Amino acid sequence: MNKYLAHFTTIAKHKILVGYYCCRCGQIKRGLMHDNSKFGLTEFFTSARYFQGSSSPIDKEKAEKGYSIAWQHHKGHNPHHWEWWIDNLGTRKNTPLKVEWPYLIEMICDWIGAGKVYSKETWTQAEPYNYYMKVKDSRIINPKTEKVIIYLLEMIRDHGISTFCYAVKHPEKSKVLSNYLKGE
Repeated sequence: MNKYLAHFTTIAKHKILVGYYCCRCGQIKRGLMHDNSKFGLTEFFTSARYFQGSSSPIDKEKAEKGYSIAWQHHKGHNPHHWEWWIDNLGTRKNTPLKVEWPYLIEMICDWIGAGKVYSKETWTQAEPYNYYMKVKDSRIINPKTEKVIIYLLEMIRDHGISTFCYAVKHPEKSKVLSNYLKGE
């Protein structure tokens, strides 16, 4: 299969999975809007050129060039990425903002979808948690947001995706989630 068709198939599978989980979590709009920019010219053709099928083409482009135009475009147009929530304009600081609820849920659904697409049948419900623990020291995430991310990833790891979906649809039943929504 040529790289362009293979890349299209991979991002379509990812979009469908993330959309499915977002809808199960009550975030229908986020599920429908997820990663639409990947199908545009700026992201699609560059990513297809670096497609390998087992990991993000963005990483391969960065390894080769030291940067990725596709990634710069993607993170700037998709608030479900933590990088979108960094305020550094004119400050020379990277101040992490609290991620808004719909995008936080989409972010976690994105990690589930990416893991399932790239890991295929070896994916387990511990994978999103393990991934985050591996990369968290290289992330700049608001402490309140990080507390909820870890709480939800532990929930997925220990109790499964259905429990996660139920919990985020009913955040009032969890002190951690209801406090986050209240801004505490």
